[in-house]
Amino acid sequence: MERNARTVTKRKGAGFVSSIELRHVRKCYENKNTVIEDMNLVIPDGSFTVLVGPSGCGKSTTLRMIAGLEEITSGDLLMDGVRMNEVDPGHRGIAMVFQNYALYPTMSVRKNIEFGLVNAKVPKDEIARRVKDISEIVGLSEYLDRRPSQLSGGQRQRVALARAMVKQPQVFLMDEPLSNLDAKLRTQMRTELIALHQRLGTTFVYVTHDQTEAMSMATKIVLMNKGEIQQAAEPLTIYGDPVNRFTAQFIGTPTMNVFPVADIPGAARLALPANAHYLGFRPSRGLVLREGMTPASHDLVFDATIAIHEMMGSEIIYQAKAAFGTVQFKTFNQAEIPVGEKIKLMVERASMYLFDENENRVRS
Repeated sequence: MERNARTVTKRKGAGFVSSIELRHVRKCYENKNTVIEDMNLVIPDGSFTVLVGPSGCGKSTTLRMIAGLEEITSGDLLMDGVRMNEVDPGHRGIAMVFQNYALYPTMSVRKNIEFGLVNAKVPKDEIARRVKDISEIVGLSEYLDRRPSQLSGGQRQRVALARAMVKQPQVFLMDEPLSNLDAKLRTQMRTELIALHQRLGTTFVYVTHDQTEAMSMATKIVLMNKGEIQQAAEPLTIYGDPVNRFTAQFIGTPTMNVFPVADIPGAARLALPANAHYLGFRPSRGLVLREGMTPASHDLVFDATIAIHEMMGSEIIYQAKAAFGTVQFKTFNQAEIPVGEKIKLMVERASMYLFDENENRVRS
């Protein structure tokens, strides 16, 4: 089943919020540094919403305001339509998983998982049942008597997840929880988090600077920059239909090629809209012109020289020098093109993205 089309089955009687909503939320610090100016955002119930963007864009601050760890300067935070601005973090029905796991090193895995329930005076038999169930879900049953120092990074991350899950929260908040793991383990844990979300049906709000994590895990991506939401949509929409140049170049690997229209030789014959100031195309849409291929009249064709190539198995990523700049493109299941070889590249008119002088999308 495709990630964006899936349905989530909810547990009966779990007390889920219908949504999280931020209305005209502003966040300023005492030094008058404004991190968030005017945020309006709805996080749907049961979604896996990922806040993504460069460092310092305000995504972690947004997460901490939802959690109640940061005060909102002005505006409203609502859960299930109820204003939560002054509600203590412990009464918001939220569990948070941090980047550094925040485990107690002298406690066993079992004690770490049950710690919050013991403090909340949950009955012992209920604690035992929950710890057993959650440990089975995250694959920790055989490690319950070990200490965190005896576990791998991935196992410690599972303990942090289990400690959050055992509280049966309405919302999981995760602040770059995989950033301390190696590449292989991050991939594995992404898969496990997707499966966990599908199983629990709970609202996940996840912060990352890694657009690969956002694209692979989210049902909804909220892309931020300098405290503002650039676009909020499903992953395929953000990738295929970006609303501005920032979104177009942040999402996608390698990044989208974008050049001033005025710098591209022959751009006049492309019949572009008058307000098209920049022209972009995905590296996967740069086609090497070969014998038998006939460009249409409004396709872009230009000369380029291969400068660098990266072998990625069935895919090869190239950098090529053109008259108007360095272009990245890909080939799939094709023979390697040697460095220094001169080629012609073609971009079909339907594959072009256009942006105005303010870098907003121009649709034609």
